[in-house]
Amino acid sequence: MSDATTTSTPTDVSSPTADSTAVPASTAPSNLAATEGTLLSSASASATAQAEPAQPVDKPDWLPEKFWREDKADVEALSKSYQGLEQLLGKKANSVPVPNEKSTPEEVAAYRKAIGVPESPEGYKLKPEQMPQGVTWDDSVAKRAAELAHKHNIPAAAMSELMKFDLDRDALMNQAAASMIETQLESGRAELQRVYGDKMPEKIELARRAAVTAGVDPSSQGFVDPQVVKAIVSLAEKLSDDRLVEGNQTGISSTRARARDIMTNESNPLYQRYQDGDAETVDQVRRMLTMSA
Repeated sequence: MSDATTTSTPTDVSSPTADSTAVPASTAPSNLAATEGTLLSSASASATAQAEPAQPVDKPDWLPEKFWREDKADVEALSKSYQGLEQLLGKKANSVPVPNEKSTPEEVAAYRKAIGVPESPEGYKLKPEQMPQGVTWDDSVAKRAAELAHKHNIPAAAMSELMKFDLDRDALMNQAAASMIETQLESGRAELQRVYGDKMPEKIELARRAAVTAGVDPSSQGFVDPQVVKAIVSLAEKLSDDRLVEGNQTGISSTRARARDIMTNESNPLYQRYQDGDAETVDQVRRMLTMSA
């Protein structure tokens, strides 16, 4: 074997016949981990520097806690509060203070004028144009009410409404009382009807005459009770008819006239007895005059 056949020839890396797995030096990957000063590395360093935590900010001592949110002043809430304070101060500047024991007459007058209180009690117009049904007006009561209203600085409009409320309340109370009396009357009539039957009108008239003779008003509330009526009827039945007043005489107002009629009217059945000094007749006349006085 010759040397030409036994000696290997060195491979030329630049030859096209070289190993296809060889990687050219110009295409070898760079060592990025060791690279510095690239765009990526500089951006990363900058981001790292900016991500450093900010130092906490302390709330100023003059700022209320309610205006401090997330380590900073709540400017919007602070602005709204300031506007509200300005409005409140503006209203107070235009307001009139409530009088006290140290207030001057001028200050009291200014306050009353501001809230609608009249200058004097006579300035209240309390009587309504139309009174509630069944209610009467009392000037003395209204005068006292106006004096109290003025003393306590009650505005005229408010006092008028209070007076109307009181009058309406009186009307309701009167209606309730009238309804109750009517119920009692119906019950009383039923009781008298049961006792007297068809003679009830006659017995009622007898009781009325007895009441007038005694100087008692037949329309008084005592006669709402049927027991009182029955007692008067029982007493009247024990008296002679000539001792009772005539059926056409009614009311206390006629008591004095009846007494004078006994004293002066010769046709009166009791006239002669009175003139003769009958003790019972004289006493009756005396009682009639006393009751009607």
